[in-house]
Amino acid sequence: MEGAAATTTTTVFVYGTLKRGFPNHPRLAASGSPFAGVASTAAPVSLVIGPYSVPFLLPAPTPSAGRLVSGELYSASPSALADLDLLEGTHLGVYERRRITVVIDGTSREMEAEAYFANASYAEDLWRRCGGEAAEIGEYTMEHAGRYVPPSGRSPGVSGLMDAVRAFLATAPPDS
Repeated sequence: MEGAAATTTTTVFVYGTLKRGFPNHPRLAASGSPFAGVASTAAPVSLVIGPYSVPFLLPAPTPSAGRLVSGELYSASPSALADLDLLEGTHLGVYERRRITVVIDGTSREMEAEAYFANASYAEDLWRRCGGEAAEIGEYTMEHAGRYVPPSGRSPGVSGLMDAVRAFLATAPPDS
């Protein structure tokens, strides 16, 4: 029984800096999580870019909001999943891991995966602060990643990204 538990994997849908060729992919690759395919969300969700050019996925806050978001699937072991949770700051309330239905590219096959969503405590405020529907994107691109600031380049402190999110939310949008 112990051996079976050790081989259990979780399919993870990544949509930002963890994709192949993006800044945090080496960490995912080092965890031994094999690439399992390209997919997109089965239902519209909101993907916005926050502080440090960090992508945030969140449930579409209004019926007209959201887009299908493209990403990649990986098979993560329990230890790889724990490492991803640490990277994504689930213990700090930055992201929360949720189930999501995705569609495998080139097919109509749907499957369940887990994805990192902006924590519900601030997700809708972040969506509004970023510009709402006008700011939503369907794909985090290399152009976005070119502006990405890795954790080593951010404000010091264990909750640096969460502090940046709070500060971002406390400021007025550029056109207000």
